Amino acid sequence: MEGCIIPEDLIINDILMRLPVKSLLRFRSVCKAWCSEISSRHFKELHGQRSQPNIYRLSGFRKGSGFMKIERLTEEGSLQQYCMLPWLEDLGLVISSHHLIVVSFKYGYLLSNPVMRDSIYVPSPSWGEPEGHPVGFGFVSSLGKYKMVGIILDPKDTCEVFTVGIDRSWRKGIAPPRSLIISDHMPYINGNLHMLSEDLVNEDEAVLVFNLEDESWSVMALPDVPDIVEMSCELREMQGFLCYSCCICLERIDIWMLRDYTNNVWSKDLVIDGNPGVSNKRWSVDGFPLEVLADGRIFVGTDYEWFYYDPRDGSIQKADCKGSNLFTTVYSENLVPVLGF
Repeated sequence: MEGCIIPEDLIINDILMRLPVKSLLRFRSVCKAWCSEISSRHFKELHGQRSQPNIYRLSGFRKGSGFMKIERLTEEGSLQQYCMLPWLEDLGLVISSHHLIVVSFKYGYLLSNPVMRDSIYVPSPSWGEPEGHPVGFGFVSSLGKYKMVGIILDPKDTCEVFTVGIDRSWRKGIAPPRSLIISDHMPYINGNLHMLSEDLVNEDEAVLVFNLEDESWSVMALPDVPDIVEMSCELREMQGFLCYSCCICLERIDIWMLRDYTNNVWSKDLVIDGNPGVSNKRWSVDGFPLEVLADGRIFVGTDYEWFYYDPRDGSIQKADCKGSNLFTTVYSENLVPVLGF
């Protein structure tokens, strides 16, 4: 019987595309054809789009230690050391795209693709230290580069843009048409950055949308949600959808998903209720969903604790991880260089 020959396109599209980055880096040495394919821009971008996100925590912020530790949350719920980054003063996280870990610090930003051991520094915008200013980022495929956008809220909202690998300093962009609500999350979906905004005259909230390719603004309506006094809301991304999460303190979290992006159709997909869970006590609902795990549970994080919510039976499980400040982010391993193409 003659050996079976697997078509080359099947190897690339159905096998190599499914492999983790570290395996692909090793397999470049198999043959020239594989090395050429894995090293191509098309393969890197497509593989990155298919890469599954994981939860990561930054820790080890002791001054003088010289490093920050990044740990990955395993499927078993434990933390596994992943890599180290240089220690930075006045640390913060910038959460937009899953394809980089971006850290703000006193003098600017560190952009890192840890699996590739690829990091660069970006300077602060013209207004100085990044702390307290909304910032987002994403990869612009038509340009082959990452872009960052920063907003200063006082005295009048202004916008600055930085193209990684091209710009030496931040440049002035078009000012947002509405006032922003400060958040460390600025989800990047469909080529757009999304942020909550409020019309101070009419007191209505909406989504401000910034297109990173043409650097233009637009406004998107939010779902019709009852006005509750003790309710805080955030925009998040889960499973590729823009989510509007409303946390009603100590009661529940309502999660609306933008199922039809083009026609702005929202669907109330989930309610996380603070029902009797651990030790038959009510769960103090005070956080926002971050990601759907491989087993279907939803990861919910606060500044001090982690929880798992299982939508199949409504159960809530506390994670073992606790701390005074849990810097948590989502990252998908990918082959795209920080400087782009």
